[in-house]
Formats: sequence, C-alpha cells, structure tokens
Amino acid sequence: MQITTRHWVIIGIGFVVAIGVAFGWTHRAKAPMPSDLSVATSTTTAATSTVSAQAAQATNEAAPKSFPVNSADTTFTWSFKGSYAGNATLIAQANADIAHLTGLVGGGKYDDYDLYNGLANDYSSLGDGQMAYHYYNLAIAVHPNKGLAYANLAHLMDQLGAYETAADAYTKAVAVEQGILEYHIERLTYLMRQFPKDSSRLTAAFADASKQFGDTPAILTIEARWLASQGRYADAIKAWQTVETLSPEQNRAAIDAEIARLKAK
Repeated sequence: MQITTRHWVIIGIGFVVAIGVAFGWTHRAKAPMPSDLSVATSTTTAATSTVSAQAAQATNEAAPKSFPVNSADTTFTWSFKGSYAGNATLIAQANADIAHLTGLVGGGKYDDYDLYNGLANDYSSLGDGQMAYHYYNLAIAVHPNKGLAYANLAHLMDQLGAYETAADAYTKAVAVEQGILEYHIERLTYLMRQFPKDSSRLTAAFADASKQFGDTPAILTIEARWLASQGRYADAIKAWQTVETLSPEQNRAAIDAEIARLKAK
C-alpha cells in the first residue's frame, strides 16, 4: 500500500487581503477504521489516562503514555463534527482505510509512526476525538522526537476546544524539531488566532522562530499582521519593510500598499 498524505491545514501567510502567500504542508498519512471500533464520546474533564485505556481496550493495543491535557482545559468535548460528516462515501473510505492500516501495524513494511498518524487522522475526519487522541499518542510513543504527531495532536485539541493543550502540543512540535519552519508557522498562526492578546507567549514564540531562521518572510509576515492587530503600527511597518526587502519584486507593490495603509492609521 502506498501511504498518502494530506494537508491538515493550509497556512495563509497573506501580506494583506490582496496578497496570499499560502504555505501548505503535509501532516496526514491517510488512514481510517472500521465503524464498530468507534468509542462513545462526551463532554469531559482532562481524564487522559481513562481515554487512552478505553481506546486501547477497543483496539486491543496497550495504552500509550498520554500527552497531558493542560489543567486549564477543564471542559471540552471528545466528539466533534469531522470533515467527513454527512458524506457516506468518504466515511466508508475512511473505515476501509482504518481496517487496512490496522492490519499493517507491526508488519515492518511501513513505519508504525506513519500508520498511527494515518489512523488518527482518519478518526479525526470521522469526528472521533478519543480514538484520534489515542493513535497520536501511539505515534508519539514510537518517535517521541518527531514533531508531526505533536502538530497533528495540537490541531485535534484545537478542534475539541482544549486550547491550552493545543498550544502545548504545538510548542512541543517546535521543541523536538526546531529546524522545521512549518511547525513554527503553525504554532504562531494558532497563537495569533487563539491568544492574540497574550503578548509574552507570542513574543516568545516569535523569538524561537527568529533564533532558528533569522529574518524570514513567512514568520515576519505573521508577526507584522499580529502587531497591526494590536495597534502597534510602527512596529508592524518595520516588520513589513523587512519583509519587502526579502520578497520578490511582484509582491512589493502590495506590501507598499499595506505599509501606506498602516501609516494612515
């Protein structure tokens, strides 16, 4: 079987509305499960060990050590509307793929890390947060120093409403593979959306990215947008000016327009 991959998210790094510099990156190894393996979900506090144990029992696998749910995430739901909801064809494909990937686990032909990520992604597409969480943790147990499963887990926890846990998982993805730009982009985009007024957290995240990559248009564009959203127009203009010096000629007119807009504030 050829393991395919899909985008979890497309990171929009637009200069302004008129500019779209999209950074898409592959997170997901395709995989789903038989529908009879789904676990009932409900609103819950952070009972992570119970979740993993239940999922392990359902799949006859040992419960992995769970990535901790942040204590600030006191209530969230393990069930959500997956991207395949209402599409019988995609649901059937997901269930067939889960059955197929489950049969490949432990066979040695493919890295179990990729298989577990794929299984988790398909459970997520089906809206089964418990099983997705379980399989991301299994992937982490295989390769704890790879960032992909942490980034995928972060996206899942964001969907479930466990926002601090999502932030923790994005931070972990960056920590274990600091040299992968996409993890920094995902972390910063998430923090800017979910915690825009948390200046200390965002400043630290931008510092992490700058330490690794220096002046990078993708990072500076996010920073400029965040600074402008906080009314820090002079700082935003400075960031845009640096972006402009690093950008191709065809992008500069739009950047100039954004700088002019900010100067008029």
